[in-house]
Amino acid sequence: MSEVAQAVSARKPSFWLLQTAGWLFYYLLMLTDNLLLFGNYNSLGCSIFYVLMPITLMGFVLTLPVRHLYRRCWELSFLWQAVMILLVSCLLAVLWIVPKNLLLYWAMGDDIFNLAANPKFEWQHLFMTVSNSFFIMMVWSSLYFGINYHFRLVQAQALQLRSARLNHLAQIRMLRYQINPHFLFNTLNALSTLVMKGDKARSGKMIGHLATFLRFSLDSEPDKKIRLHEEIKALMMYLEIEKVRFSDRLEVSVLVDEDAQMALVPSLLIQPLVENCIKHAIAKMSDDGQITIKGWRDNKLLHLQVADNGPLTHVNQVNLSGVGLQNIIERLEVLYGERQSLTMAVANSHGLSVTIAIPFEEDPWTESLSS
Repeated sequence: MSEVAQAVSARKPSFWLLQTAGWLFYYLLMLTDNLLLFGNYNSLGCSIFYVLMPITLMGFVLTLPVRHLYRRCWELSFLWQAVMILLVSCLLAVLWIVPKNLLLYWAMGDDIFNLAANPKFEWQHLFMTVSNSFFIMMVWSSLYFGINYHFRLVQAQALQLRSARLNHLAQIRMLRYQINPHFLFNTLNALSTLVMKGDKARSGKMIGHLATFLRFSLDSEPDKKIRLHEEIKALMMYLEIEKVRFSDRLEVSVLVDEDAQMALVPSLLIQPLVENCIKHAIAKMSDDGQITIKGWRDNKLLHLQVADNGPLTHVNQVNLSGVGLQNIIERLEVLYGERQSLTMAVANSHGLSVTIAIPFEEDPWTESLSS
């Protein structure tokens, strides 16, 4: 049995609990009818209290084997299930009504086997109120199928939700894992260039920063969101690697509002944007390369912006079909649906800025501490 099926079964009430509660309700209902509502027609008086006990117990016992019969009927069509319920209810009503009426005759002191003392008695009288017994058995059968259908439906819905969640999670992980090979290729390519030039100091420094960044990347779970300040911290690990490549040619500014620091964002969301700036702008500049990273809250939205001061030709080269940007777009669509946006614009008449807007989410633990 799967974890979902076990969880649903754990919430499903016990058959014995429902069986006992149902027949106890029947007993109390019949007792109320005979003592209060139809007291004038109740020739047994308060003794009906005792007479109804074996009658209820007979109904309780008669329906027990039916449970095992109905278990074999789940694969039948609805029509055949309805036919089965009708036939079984008829049989149970007949099996129940005869001893029930015999018991009532005995309780009222009538000797039905003495025809001389009861000349008006006919054997069909033993089947009086069989329609009432049939109705009770129909109710029992309908409740049995209805309750089980409900929990089977709940289980099917839970399995469907779990399947959708696993598919959703796999998609997020696939998109998230695309980032590392893409970044790793660029970094190793730059590292090989430094090694070929014999620059041991810079190549050793880059290897150290690369190990730190990859350790963070492996430790973070792809489907989990992290605080924005942690995302910025991871981004700075990546930028330390790039600063080794570009030395004084790269300057980074981080401007994140205080109320946005604790916002939850997908891990490594900004890194592909920065990598895009470096690839298309900074790498083509001889000096004074600048990247500005901003984050701010606007009502229920968190805005993240990455801008560079690259040449205008860089703006024309970048498009939404690139691996980095396309990866971000797909991740945002999977995580937020229509509640997100990614826009590109020219920054200060040169360079490119990419702005992401996502729902502002805050760590519940952080909210409880602030309150």
